[in-house]
Amino acid sequence: MMSALFKMRRDLALLTVSLLLLVVMSAVIALHSASYVRTLVAFPLMFIIPGLALLPALRVELTALERWVLIIGLNMVVMVIGGLLLALGGWLTPRGWLIWFSVVTLGSALFTLGRGSVAPIEWRFPRIRVRHFVLCGAIVGVMVLTLQNAVKNHDAYLPFRYTDFWMLPDGQASNIYTIGIKNGERIDERFTVRVMVDGAIVGTWPVTVPRDQTITNTLALPAGQKAVAWLLREKDQSEVYRSVSASLHGTALARNH
Repeated sequence: MMSALFKMRRDLALLTVSLLLLVVMSAVIALHSASYVRTLVAFPLMFIIPGLALLPALRVELTALERWVLIIGLNMVVMVIGGLLLALGGWLTPRGWLIWFSVVTLGSALFTLGRGSVAPIEWRFPRIRVRHFVLCGAIVGVMVLTLQNAVKNHDAYLPFRYTDFWMLPDGQASNIYTIGIKNGERIDERFTVRVMVDGAIVGTWPVTVPRDQTITNTLALPAGQKAVAWLLREKDQSEVYRSVSASLHGTALARNH
């Protein structure tokens, strides 16, 4: 009888701590505007509190070390499922995450209280062995190598590579045009610029544009109806990489294709 009472009190204490932490963390996140404070407070909300509330409902016998590993693992599962559901519902926001963690924690607490006490678990400090240090060292090593590789490849990652190409007049009635190239390819690029007026070539020149740099050139165009400028890559000049055109009569208009 005393053992069952102790287990029930222990479970109630565990759930009470989870709920109190949930209330405190939610209040701080809702009321405090500093991002670093909200980040620090969100850490236990993401990695501890839901798992702490879910653990008593599992009725498993574990050591202290195993319980904390399971708590973190349960929170990972909660975050993955929550991310999918919130993304589908358009609630992938701090408020949506707060509601999700609150629902999981409160639901776990109610479920555990409805089932009664759990199987006896001895709350003892785990015995740390050499293999634990080896395993932790391996995990840290993998994390460091992964982070190093991610940082190393950060500059090489550019999902939206694009080169801007334009041709603009210096004035409404001017035949002086500025042709510009902005390299957004993350590598130095060598191009050939070809300018035509009414189909006749009036200028061709090669140009090397360093990564993330802009190069312009001013050109006086002869009288005509329409000017077209092509941007050709050195490695494949049979294909027009970029094309702009401008009307030479009245108001000039440039279009990037």
